[in-house]
Amino acid sequence: MGSLPPLEQEKQAGLKSLEFLSSNDKQSAYSAAELEAGHCAEGGCPCDTKAAAHSAGQSSFFQAVVNSFVLLIGLGTLSSAYAIEKAGFFGLLVLCITAAFYWIGSKLIVICMEADKSLMNYQDVGNKAFPRWGRLLITTCFYIDILGCLVGYLVSMGDTMMHIFPHPQLDILGFKGKTLFTLLAFLVILPSVWFRKLSTISYLSFWCGMSIITTIICLLVAGVKDHIGFSQDVAIFRPANVPIATGVYTFTFGATAVFPSVYKSMKNPSRFTEVMTLSFSMAALLNVIVGIIGSVMFGAMTKAQVHLNMPPALIASKVAIWATLLTPVTQFALFLSPISCELEQVMIKYLPWKAESRMTSGACIMLRTTLLIAIAMGALLFPYFANIIELIGSSVSVTLCVIFPGVFYLKLFSHKIPKSRFAGICVVIGVSALAGVAGTIVSIQDLIHKRNQEEPRGEKEEKN
Repeated sequence: MGSLPPLEQEKQAGLKSLEFLSSNDKQSAYSAAELEAGHCAEGGCPCDTKAAAHSAGQSSFFQAVVNSFVLLIGLGTLSSAYAIEKAGFFGLLVLCITAAFYWIGSKLIVICMEADKSLMNYQDVGNKAFPRWGRLLITTCFYIDILGCLVGYLVSMGDTMMHIFPHPQLDILGFKGKTLFTLLAFLVILPSVWFRKLSTISYLSFWCGMSIITTIICLLVAGVKDHIGFSQDVAIFRPANVPIATGVYTFTFGATAVFPSVYKSMKNPSRFTEVMTLSFSMAALLNVIVGIIGSVMFGAMTKAQVHLNMPPALIASKVAIWATLLTPVTQFALFLSPISCELEQVMIKYLPWKAESRMTSGACIMLRTTLLIAIAMGALLFPYFANIIELIGSSVSVTLCVIFPGVFYLKLFSHKIPKSRFAGICVVIGVSALAGVAGTIVSIQDLIHKRNQEEPRGEKEEKN
C-alpha cells in the first residue's frame, strides 16, 4: 500500500468526520481520523498505510455520496454568483462543462485503480504511469494547491471580519483596513495550527459543508423575506470574462483529486460511478442556484463571496456571515497538517534532543507558526480572494483533476482503448489546458493590476 497523498491526508480527516453516520464504525472512524489528520506519534508519522487500512471498505453508498458532495461544495460555491455576473448566464454552460470534465477526470483515475488493486491513491496511479517523477510531481502540485487555498481562506476571513466590523478609521499599531483584519484573522487561526492531534477538529469539517448550505438558505431568506429582491440585470454573454468563470469553477470542483479515497472507502466500490454522478449533480445544482440568485439580487455589485453583499444588519445576513467566518477556522489546521506533518518528520531527524521532548514540541510549534506567517504574507501581498481562487483553479486544480488523470490513463491504457475514446480524452485534455492557460494569464494580469493600483493609493494615504 502507498502512503496517503498530502491533499488526501488534508481531506481524509474531513471524510472520516462523516463516519458517525454509521454508529458501528464510530470508534474505528475516530482512530482513523486521528491518524489521517496528521497526529505524529513518537517514532514517526502514522500518516501511512494504517490510515488507508482504517478507511478501506467502511462507507455505505449514502455515506460516499455525502462525503463526495461535501468535498464539492465550499467557499468556491459562494463565488458562483460572481462568476455568473462576470461571464453572464453563459457562465452556467461553463459550470456544466467544468463539472463534466472533472467527472471524467475522476472516472479515469478510478478506472486505473480498478485495473490494479494495489493502487491505493492518486499518487500511486501517477507513480505507476511515470515511475521517475509521477509521485513527486503530484505531491508538489498538492502542496501548491493546499498553500494557495490557505492564502485564499485567510483573505476570506479578513474580508468577512471587515464586513462584520466596518470601521474604516480603525487603526491598531499602525495597521488598518484589510491589512488589520487579515492580521486579526491570522491571530484567530494561530492557536488552532499548534495542535498536532487534530481528531477533534476533524469532526468539525462536516459542519463546513453545512455552513455553506446555511449561507445559501440565508441568501434566499434575505432575497424573499427581507425584500432585497431579484430584479438586477445580468448579461447573457461576456466572452472577455469567461476565463474568470472558468477559474472559479475549476477551483470549486478541485477536491475531486481526493475522490480515490472515497472510492477506496466504499463497501461496494462498483457503485462509485453512481456516487460521482449524484454528488456532481447536486453540487452543480447548488452552484446554479447560488449563481442565478446571487447575480440577480446584486447585479454589477456582486462580490467574489456573495455573503459579503448581504446587509450586515439583517438577521439572515448575520447568520450567513458568521457561518462563513467559522468555516476557515474549522478547516485551516486540517488543511495545513499534511505539509507541517511531513516537514516535522524531516526536522525531528536533525534535532539533537529526543523526539518526545518538550523542546521538540516547541520546535514543531515554531515550524507551524512559520508556515502560517508565510501564508499570511501571501494574503497581505495579494488580498484579492477572487483572483487567488481563479489562479489556483486555472493553474493547479485543472491540472490535478483533469489533465493529469487523462495523461495517466492514456499512458497506461492507450494500447487497449478504441481510437474514438483516445481522441475524446485528448480533446478533454487540450480544452482543459487551453482554459487553464487563459485563466492563469487573466488572473495573474488582474493580480498585478490590482497590486499596482494599491501602491499609489497607499502612498497617497501616507502623504495625507
